[in-house]
Amino acid sequence: MDSSEHSRRPDDETAPDEGILSVELPETSLFDLDDYLRMYQVASKPKQFRILNALAQSSELSTSELSEILGEQDNALHYPLRTLKDAALIRNRRDPNTGTKETYSYYELTEMGQTVLTEGVREGIENLVQQEIAFEEKYGG
Repeated sequence: MDSSEHSRRPDDETAPDEGILSVELPETSLFDLDDYLRMYQVASKPKQFRILNALAQSSELSTSELSEILGEQDNALHYPLRTLKDAALIRNRRDPNTGTKETYSYYELTEMGQTVLTEGVREGIENLVQQEIAFEEKYGG
């Protein structure tokens, strides 16, 4: 991309995103196209995808519960959880009433996270697998 493309404003007649979507983003939208693309980018990373799937199976999970389900150390989940939260795919609730000295964080999918998971990444992977199977059946031995 040349520097003139970076300096274009979204309302210019030659805006690069024009015509990409079949739906127009509302003027008051909280998200722009880059935000939506980032949601899919984050959700498609293996660890984040596994976290989203685990959260889809439960109403909410603590970091410890996610760690156990995914077979990961708690500290290995901090960055993926933060990227999912920053992309508005999950939310967390801090609960100081745990009966211990520590405050627990519980995570759950947002509605956008559910949509990205089920109607985006998961559906896309399933479609690609079906295409691969069809290709193998047609050209395989």
